[in-house]
Amino acid sequence: MRKKEVGSVPQPQQHEGGVTLEDVRQGLGKTLAEEGSRPLLRLTDEELAALNPADAEKPIVAAPHLEGMSAQEREWVLATALRSLVSRDLVEIANAAELDVALEEKHDSAEVELDMRLSPDLELALALRGTAERVLAVERTTSAGTEYAYIYLHTPELLLVEQVTGGGMHSLSLVATVQEAVETVRRLVDPQEVAGRDGRPQELDPRALERDAIDPPLKHVIDNALVVGQLVLLAETPGPLLMTYATAEELWVVNVDAPDAPTGVTARSVGRQTLVDRIAQMVAFPVWNP
Repeated sequence: MRKKEVGSVPQPQQHEGGVTLEDVRQGLGKTLAEEGSRPLLRLTDEELAALNPADAEKPIVAAPHLEGMSAQEREWVLATALRSLVSRDLVEIANAAELDVALEEKHDSAEVELDMRLSPDLELALALRGTAERVLAVERTTSAGTEYAYIYLHTPELLLVEQVTGGGMHSLSLVATVQEAVETVRRLVDPQEVAGRDGRPQELDPRALERDAIDPPLKHVIDNALVVGQLVLLAETPGPLLMTYATAEELWVVNVDAPDAPTGVTARSVGRQTLVDRIAQMVAFPVWNP
């Protein structure tokens, strides 16, 4: 049987009853301001892929558990993931009888489009993931592997934070303040809190960023880094890139103002507050000028 197409989750700008996406954002922001941030859902790579296979083909969010699987293996795990979503009351299959008939077919051409009803929290999580105009993507690598975080920027009072483990578990939370989101990122890139003091900025040549071309002490820091972070702002207008290198004693950042720019690459050791400020600059809500 060929892979079944799962109905993708729409991300409308206009909701039923004339309620716009902006209305939803403002309402959620007000609720979070009154009640505080809260965990929303935990999902797996395969559950997210089963909910929207079109997005899974060109993901912006890492799916470490699914990477490297064959097409047949992916088909198996996506089918299992859908069962998991149903068993947890996150999804209801409205055309279950039609699906059962299709599953009994022996022909490879048998297909069925699932008619899914999503729980409110799941629908909200997918809508906020799909409608953010800017996303701060964070990658943290250590000897234990790579983890990820994604900050979906809606308003200063409404942010969706998605943390992804190396095993493909996605924890999604509604966050009420930029400061809280920034602190999540800071803890990820500086888990041992070694960011101690600010050093003098060092200009780097964008055309000579290979490891052997970098002068000490940055080269020494890169060679001895225990935690390597990468922060990039995903937006219609390409955002800045920030690399972090944390050793047992200090943390350095390498800042790239814009992709492919001939200048604007600097490196320096930073203290905790400077690290926080730099992350906050990346998740701020500036007016984007074309």
